[in-house]
Amino acid sequence: MRILPTCLCIAALGTASLTPTPAAANELSRSDKLRVLYSNQFAFDRNGVPLITVRIAEGQGSTTIESTSPVRVFPDGEDGSEVLGGRRWRITLRSARAATLEHFVVLAREPTGELAGLQQKMKQWRGRGARCRMIETGTIFGLRGKVFDNRSYVLADGPYSSQKQALRAAERYKQRHGLDRIATLPQLKRRPSATFEATDLDTSARVLVRDAIWFAPSGEAQLAVRGEDGRPAAYWGQIYVTVDRGGKLAVVNAAPANRLLAGLVPAEIFPSAPAAALRAQSVAARGELLAKLGTRHLVDPYLLCSTQHCQVYRGAGHEHPRTSKAVNATKGMVLVRKDGRLVDTVYSASCGGHTEHNDNVWPVKPDPNLRGTLDADGSPAYRGGITSSNIEAWLTSRPRAWCNHPRYNRDKFRWVAHLSVERAGRLLAELGVGELRDIRVVSRGVSGRASLVEVEGSRSRAQIRGELNIRRTLGNLRSSMFMVKTVTTTDGRVREFVFRGGGWGHGVGMCQTGAIGMAEARKGHEMILQHYYQGSALQPLY
Repeated sequence: MRILPTCLCIAALGTASLTPTPAAANELSRSDKLRVLYSNQFAFDRNGVPLITVRIAEGQGSTTIESTSPVRVFPDGEDGSEVLGGRRWRITLRSARAATLEHFVVLAREPTGELAGLQQKMKQWRGRGARCRMIETGTIFGLRGKVFDNRSYVLADGPYSSQKQALRAAERYKQRHGLDRIATLPQLKRRPSATFEATDLDTSARVLVRDAIWFAPSGEAQLAVRGEDGRPAAYWGQIYVTVDRGGKLAVVNAAPANRLLAGLVPAEIFPSAPAAALRAQSVAARGELLAKLGTRHLVDPYLLCSTQHCQVYRGAGHEHPRTSKAVNATKGMVLVRKDGRLVDTVYSASCGGHTEHNDNVWPVKPDPNLRGTLDADGSPAYRGGITSSNIEAWLTSRPRAWCNHPRYNRDKFRWVAHLSVERAGRLLAELGVGELRDIRVVSRGVSGRASLVEVEGSRSRAQIRGELNIRRTLGNLRSSMFMVKTVTTTDGRVREFVFRGGGWGHGVGMCQTGAIGMAEARKGHEMILQHYYQGSALQPLY
């Protein structure tokens, strides 16, 4: 197995080749280790399965890696020298320099095939005083004679020295020129560097190394990383330790996609779910995994994290026979668009009866494969979506929906949350509106999810934008599909805010509980996927 990447890296417009070009091994692992680790490059193992790098931990001063058999240590990558040592290694940071970042305002984003339109927008934004730059994100790779191109071009304004400055500039562009979405993009101006010491705890032998060091198990053994709580967590594949953007240690697992998915899928869906739902989840998880490559963690030495921001991954030992069977049954299968690009097969736990348009949740263009729709035949009253005029009837009932399930996530389909005025005051203190008087939804997406909320206080009013930002700011609500009632005391003072809501998560793409409901109704995984990702086609990638 190799962890050395062979695909394209994120680059400014005009610097990327259209064909994946393997670089010399010594160039990748010896001359400049961080150049590769801080790119979106990845490799394939000997079976043609993509190797994905996932963050285990970062911000560490030290870490311990161990195995049941002798650990293979590669100070310069697997093509370089190998240190033969014991079963336990301690890596300690000795000195480091943090990365220098630049931040950009996202003015527009287009797939690579729509460059002409983006160039026209560049002229318009330059006329408004923006310092425009084109930045390429995403990946391109070829398998079995097919080229999968998920790159896009970002028209960006900057650079700014901090994200806070970039956000202020974005707000100005929104107010003066009608910028649709507030979003920023970080880029590395200078990579970090570090020197650390790897000590063989069995022999006390020490290795001094700069920037990165790789570890591999012997034979079919696993590697374990001992966390700050002292408990070891096992992982398939290789592990490398490098320096993160903050100048601390980052611990990263480089694992084959099938191993990764075997540990990921049971963390995302109930393993007891029907087989068709597990197969649909396997395809969706694989597609989202690959579609995210090169689009997240642009200034980190790994492709993905192991939390909900990317996908929940707990390593080896968390597999389940039923989900592993589903992963193997759909090996390499992904959903593709009409133009052959990968569908970003996002999903959430429960859509609450209606899924959401992707562009109502994230600052992106409308995706024809990610359109919000009723999660069943439903009532004609809701065919036009969930609006301010029908949301009360929607949320005070349990309408027919695949995710209105009697056993799975029943308490997430409809819910009520109480927020005292005291706690609300603490949560919203940064808005500076004074004593709270009201919270109201100003605009909603097609599923009824709030996209803009206004908070009124004794001094002023303020707005909260964005689905995730709204539910986090208001006390980590299960979703932004809610209506809110202000409850007052007999003398007219606000006592609490009551949120009546539906669903759990952002609601875009596949509803996992809905997939279970469809599977129990004898719908196959292809039909489930077509329902949630309309207009897509199922194809083998590897």
